[in-house]
Amino acid sequence: MDQPRHPTLIPLPDELRTERIVIRPYRADDAEGLFAAIDESRETLAPWLPWVHRHECAADTRDFCLRSLANWIGRATLEVGIFDARDGRPLGATGFPRLDWRARTFEIGYWLRRSAMGRGYVGEAVRTLTQFAFEELAANRVEIRCDARNDRSRRVPERLGFPLEGRLRNDSLDPTGQPRDTLVFALIPEDWARVRREWDLNPSPGPSPEGRGVSRQWRIG
Repeated sequence: MDQPRHPTLIPLPDELRTERIVIRPYRADDAEGLFAAIDESRETLAPWLPWVHRHECAADTRDFCLRSLANWIGRATLEVGIFDARDGRPLGATGFPRLDWRARTFEIGYWLRRSAMGRGYVGEAVRTLTQFAFEELAANRVEIRCDARNDRSRRVPERLGFPLEGRLRNDSLDPTGQPRDTLVFALIPEDWARVRREWDLNPSPGPSPEGRGVSRQWRIG
């Protein structure tokens, strides 16, 4: 992919759709449902994600949705929601919260609402975004970072074949203000060729049988 003069002109999909999930930018009318997802999951999210306390009501979440959409339009960050393909219910979030268009590097983040955990949704979303980054955005690097103590988050890149590059000791503070170690997983194009072959041999995105046989439909807008 050639580098456009203006990031705003980089073509992006309106949504990425699999059999079970839709990944798309937030809209203002997502606020109520997204706030409910955050509110039910505070105990599981708060130890790892410092932004949780900033969502005290649906108005806070509406502000977040609008700011995320503005960043999407400006291509500054690409934060998106994960929605149930059947009924549109917010399941969580993912996207590229940190990216460098010039270097073509993309960091994937994710969280899932408590009632949707254990069904392979995050793995499905990360697989979809990773494929999109390498095959549509010409990525040179796709990265996942997580708190070294967060076993649930760490298992996502491990299961998907992301090599562990290292452990950054005391590199940042956790939501309580204490130093934390960060694990860094990443794929580069040479890794992607191997991982894609492994995914083709094992199409299941997660432990749930209903998630097998995922087909991806790209809708470029």
